[in-house]
Amino acid sequence: MEELISDNIYLILLLPLWIFLIIMLGRFFSVYVNKAIICGLSLFASLSGAISSLWLYGIFTPDKVYESTFPFIKINDFIISCGLHIDRIALIFVSTLFIISFLVQLFSISYMKNEKKEYRFYALLNLFNFALGSLFFSPNLFQTYVFWEIAGLVSYLLIGFDYLKHEKSLASKKVFLINRIGDTAFLAGIIMCSYIMYEYAPCKNLAELSFFDMNTISTLVSVYSSHFLFLIICGLFIIGVVVKSAQIPFYPWLQDAMEAKLPVSALLHSSTLVALGVYLIIRMTPFLTLSPSMLKLIVLIGLLTAFVCSLSASVQSHPKKALAYSTSAQFGLMFFAIGTLNIKAGLILFVAHALIKSMLFLTLPEENEKWDLTKFIIFVIGGLSLSGIILSGFCSKEIFACSLGLRGMTALAIISLLTAFYISRLTIVIMKTNGLEKKNDTKTEYLSIIGLLLLNILFCICLAKSESCKITMPFLTAVFGILIVFILHLKNLLVQMSHTFPSCYNGFYLDKLYMTTILDVYNKIAEISAKFDINILSNYKPAQVLARTGVKIASFVETYIMNGMVKCITVCAKKLSTIDLRIQTGNIQRYNLYAFIILTAIIVCLVIADLTIITGGGQ
Repeated sequence: MEELISDNIYLILLLPLWIFLIIMLGRFFSVYVNKAIICGLSLFASLSGAISSLWLYGIFTPDKVYESTFPFIKINDFIISCGLHIDRIALIFVSTLFIISFLVQLFSISYMKNEKKEYRFYALLNLFNFALGSLFFSPNLFQTYVFWEIAGLVSYLLIGFDYLKHEKSLASKKVFLINRIGDTAFLAGIIMCSYIMYEYAPCKNLAELSFFDMNTISTLVSVYSSHFLFLIICGLFIIGVVVKSAQIPFYPWLQDAMEAKLPVSALLHSSTLVALGVYLIIRMTPFLTLSPSMLKLIVLIGLLTAFVCSLSASVQSHPKKALAYSTSAQFGLMFFAIGTLNIKAGLILFVAHALIKSMLFLTLPEENEKWDLTKFIIFVIGGLSLSGIILSGFCSKEIFACSLGLRGMTALAIISLLTAFYISRLTIVIMKTNGLEKKNDTKTEYLSIIGLLLLNILFCICLAKSESCKITMPFLTAVFGILIVFILHLKNLLVQMSHTFPSCYNGFYLDKLYMTTILDVYNKIAEISAKFDINILSNYKPAQVLARTGVKIASFVETYIMNGMVKCITVCAKKLSTIDLRIQTGNIQRYNLYAFIILTAIIVCLVIADLTIITGGGQ
């Protein structure tokens, strides 16, 4: 059974990587690659990954863990392993990733048909699936960090796919740089934990920070470090996940990610890039449980993000920006659930949000184009589900609400009211701006959207059978939020809200604050560096002498060593070719002589080696 699991998992991870290499190497070597073949291979990789991960989820019991590792880096007694760590949590994230990716790629067949660089788009999607799948199956924090960075790099390439357009190129760079803050904090936390484990832990193998031993590692780190240092380590991990999941105060980067194409937005906002923060915070719960203040901080960050981003989404006029704020808000609810140690509710909210949000993105109309009637109906269904009124959105929020006290349920009810308000307002604003008409869009787009809707219904049925769902306060406030929207619509007040609440419309000016502050700090550092360079280093004689000496040494190395080596190789090659020409006489007797000499030399060497071995053995 274990061999069957291992073979299937490696197949899940390697198929997208192989297809990425096939596409890119084919284009690099100017080999003709058919678009239908590229799409077919990409769909096959995602579908096989989804089926395999769902099958593994079915055969895994809640407490079953499969781990297979091998040493990858060894420095004395410090070893970092690479391999697989599979449990139900990892399989939930991987199966959601491949399901959404399959349907997004199916949607992209018609959406990207006129794109010149379509092959690069599918290649990046496959590489993204490989990076995310490898991250979710990582056995330790070091491997997690490697694929964490690869996923960030590929997301930068996907967001800046149209890099010739200045706005999209700038947005991708901004997203990449802001995420470096969280990545740096994450790496610092890993290094500090690994150092403590290597120096003080009884077993050096714990220094690789394996997820299998995370309970032991968290306990030992808290024992061998001071309380203040332990809080710093937890804080570094929290910064990493907060930045990646676009939580307060780092949520503005998700608005810039909206410059990506519609399928990319559907993928990044549902189950992939922003999901990394939720995945890591779940893995790091053994650390957080040892510090109640850190759990309270997670709850506070989640609730603040959900409230602030819901307010900002409530006044947005651009559909993708409203959904981007919505993503941060919904992930805030997941942080709220994890902070209360309700991991099950957090995972249910994650899966429900992935199915709903990808469906909402894929049903959005293009700018200045009329809204397809079928997509409009499915968008309304998705909006009601996101509000917590029907389908998986209702079940997921009510399951979470039943586990909360009065204060927690009240906070969730307020967020549900705001969610219903902004999604209903967004629907009416888009409908009035774009208008409705019945279109004959391609079948692949309809198949992907209807597939997401059916999965939403199926997930709702599964939750209703396994969990108790009853109507509570969040459902009632969501209905009330929709009624408020209709009242404001009748009074023609919905569109004017963007101008009435400028602070909410601009995301409470956090983005402007960051840009102004960062630019000012960068300019000051540049000015100080320029003054130091011009006024001190340029007029400082020892520095000048050192620079001249360095130039002379470099010139000597280049002239007499590097160039000399090139000349020597050239001369030797010419001499060898001359000797070879002399040897090639065409005389068979001379060739036999050469063969006899070579064979004699080989036999003499073998005899000497044999005698040496015998003599050594005798001694």
